[in-house]
Amino acid sequence: MKTTKLLASSLLFVFVFTAGVVFSQSSDDLKSQIEKINKEMTKNMLEGNTEKSLSMYTEDAISMPSYEPMHEGIDAIREATEKMAKSGWKCNSFEPTTLKIVPNGNMITEIGTYKISMSMPGMDKPMDDHGKYLTIWEKQKDGSMKVKLETWNTDVDPMTMMKSMGQMMGNEQKEEK
Repeated sequence: MKTTKLLASSLLFVFVFTAGVVFSQSSDDLKSQIEKINKEMTKNMLEGNTEKSLSMYTEDAISMPSYEPMHEGIDAIREATEKMAKSGWKCNSFEPTTLKIVPNGNMITEIGTYKISMSMPGMDKPMDDHGKYLTIWEKQKDGSMKVKLETWNTDVDPMTMMKSMGQMMGNEQKEEK
């Protein structure tokens, strides 16, 4: 009886330990895969390749950016991206850092931080920002992953950012008068 309990306990320990190792390896693999996609998305964003970036989203993706309404569906995300590009905003650098991966079936939640530098015509110098993001990835039938939902927000106080933007654009406004 003691031998059976000891054997059962040992098997349970081995099962739990092995499951933990397999899950850990799976999370590490998912993290590597997501970081690779993030590098490609960053490259596309910096090059202004909207269509290539959007190919990494599901058709029914939802984007919830800071200080903007929610964009539902790939067409709404495309429209918002094109509107931003036409306004003259340019992303000079973007550095996402994946902090945590939480797999749940065919959905994977990515939690991370970012640093970004942007410019717009009339700014004396680029505007730098940093914050956090959450992306929910959906595994596709072919094994690839696409963005299903994304949201991000700044860690910078918006009032400080607006004052900074006013100072960056102040010289041009003075010159126009």
